Amino acid sequence: MARVGVFSDTHGRLDALPEFLERLGQLDSVFHLGDCVEDALQLAMRLNSGFVSVRGNCDPFAQAPLEQVIEWNGHRILLLHGHLYPGRLALWYKAKQENCDAVCSGHTHVGSIERYDGILMVNPGSLSRPRDGKGASCAVLTVEPDRIDAELLRSRR
Repeated sequence: MARVGVFSDTHGRLDALPEFLERLGQLDSVFHLGDCVEDALQLAMRLNSGFVSVRGNCDPFAQAPLEQVIEWNGHRILLLHGHLYPGRLALWYKAKQENCDAVCSGHTHVGSIERYDGILMVNPGSLSRPRDGKGASCAVLTVEPDRIDAELLRSRR
């Protein structure tokens, strides 16, 4: 089983991270979905794990790719920021095109997890600027050979 912390839209502010450290536990990797992609290295160091990142609309000069497909425990996971795909249907269609079991995207600053027609769709929200009135958030992806799942972690403050 692999456990991956999923973050997006940190915008250079990791102030809320200490609240999540214990709840995140031991991670195998960190996915950062853009908008201050430089924060991925900071997150990986604080969480003692590796990282994969993609750039967002606020990362015009970052070296990270716009999209990336990761293969893990027999699953294909699409990572992207989301600004080029308006709406859930467009994200789902892109994941279907890439033959992925899951898509992780950000951009909206609103955390959500849902399954749509067999594809797990994860948006970790934002650690720094949540827009849903429910506080900072991130997600944990659990990847097993026979299942891929996610949990949304929200600030307790």
